[in-house]
Amino acid sequence: MGFIKVLRWPLVVSFALLVAACGGGVKEDAEQPEQAPAPVDGEESAELPLVLIPNPYLLDPPSVSNRAKQEFARATAAMDAKQWKQAEGLLLLMTETYPKLSGPHVNLGICRYHQQNLEGAEAALNSARELNAANMDAYTWLGTLYREQGRFADAEQIYLAALEVWPHHPESHRNLGILYDLYMGRFEQALQHYKLLQQLSTEEDRQVKGWVMDLERRLAR
Repeated sequence: MGFIKVLRWPLVVSFALLVAACGGGVKEDAEQPEQAPAPVDGEESAELPLVLIPNPYLLDPPSVSNRAKQEFARATAAMDAKQWKQAEGLLLLMTETYPKLSGPHVNLGICRYHQQNLEGAEAALNSARELNAANMDAYTWLGTLYREQGRFADAEQIYLAALEVWPHHPESHRNLGILYDLYMGRFEQALQHYKLLQQLSTEEDRQVKGWVMDLERRLAR
C-alpha cells in the first residue's frame, strides 16, 4: 500500500464525555433497530439505510458536582500543556475522591501512556472499563496501547468488546479495519469494517473511500 494509516488521538479526551462517565454500564433496555422486511420473491433487495443504535455512553448521564468539574479542568489544562506528571497527580487524587467516575481513569491512563508507563496506563484504562463498560474512550486507548506493543490479538479483542457494547462505534470499526488491513493481513474483514465505517459517517471520508478502493482492487486480483 502506498501510505500508512496512523491514527493520531487527542491528548485529552472530551471533558463532557469523560466526567459524565460514571458507573452503571450499558442500559439493558436500549432501543434496538427494527428488522428490515424480507424482499418479495422476484424483487431485488435494495440496500436500506443503516438504522443507528444510540451511544449507550450518553443515555443516562449522571450529575457531576461543580468541584469535580473544576478539578477535572485543572487536570486537563495540565495535559494540554503536556505537564504529564502534574496532571497524573491531579487525576490520581480525583480517582480517590470520586471513585465512581470513569473519566479521570481514562485521562490517568493517557498521562501514564505519555510517560511510557504502559503497565500503569493499561491498569487505569481497565479500571475505567470496570466503572463504566460504555466508556468508548477506554477501549480506543487500550487498543492503541496494545497495537503499539505488537499485541495484535489483544487489540482485536478490545475493539470487538467495544462493538459488543456499541455496535456502531465508528472508531472501533476504523481501528479494526486498520488492524486487519495493515497488521494481520485479514483483508476481507478489514474491508467489511471500512464499508460499515462509511455507512456510519455523516459526510464522505475521502481517506476511508481510498482504503475501500485499494482493498477492493487487491482482493479482485
